[in-house]
Amino acid sequence: MNKVFSLDIVTPTHSFSFDNVTYVKCPGTEGYFGIMKNHTNSILNLKEGVISVKTEEKEIEFSCSAGIADINSDSTDDIPDKVLLLVENAQELEK
Repeated sequence: MNKVFSLDIVTPTHSFSFDNVTYVKCPGTEGYFGIMKNHTNSILNLKEGVISVKTEEKEIEFSCSAGIADINSDSTDDIPDKVLLLVENAQELEK
């Protein structure tokens, strides 16, 4: 069973795209929340903080401004899950 999903982090001037994400941790207005494959379809508010993206190969962190997370999950493996994070600013952090 495929346990990955796609993620797009979009700002007005740039976007970051990943096709093999296993986990995302986001700064929500009620605290941090995690997203995995088959997450409930949701639209959630984001606050300023750090987005952690875990792929099959590595982990990447982004500082971000407030925005919205749009989570679209499908119950079949034929249609990939898609997460869209719309934020004003996002910058990859050095490790």
